[in-house]
Amino acid sequence: MSLVSKSVCQYHELSFISSAFDNYFLQAQRVRQLIRDDYDRIFSMPNFYFADRTSFHRQQLNREGQVDVLIHPSAIQTAPLINCDGHHEDRSQEESDLISYVQDVLTVPASLAGIPALSVPVPKAFLDPQGEGWPIGVSVVGQWGSDELVMKVGEAIEELGR
Repeated sequence: MSLVSKSVCQYHELSFISSAFDNYFLQAQRVRQLIRDDYDRIFSMPNFYFADRTSFHRQQLNREGQVDVLIHPSAIQTAPLINCDGHHEDRSQEESDLISYVQDVLTVPASLAGIPALSVPVPKAFLDPQGEGWPIGVSVVGQWGSDELVMKVGEAIEELGR
């Protein structure tokens, strides 16, 4: 391969990488920012890391309907039964993979926004929507910088089960 054809190939590779950067990475960053903005509107504590000073003052004036932390289910259902070969009972491998993927859907937004969140097991006596006796959990999500508050709420939920 000649030096000219190598540099042409390298140019096309760099062009592809640049195009992928614009098409995927930048779009993903825009979506992350939209998710952060949604969380910023929900929480009473301002996001000191990603917001400007003007939005801090606006947010402090309009606190109606805002919360300190969010508490929601960690998964959309209890854990499925798994038999010895690693497959979920009475399900195809494809269906099992889809269920495993969808189970995490409720934990993804906090991760994308980069805010503190944890999953805490909830005592069966309080929450067991399917009545099967399987343990379930709730996610505690807080504003950026409220890690200590999120941990304290998680500890309080754990204390309910003792």
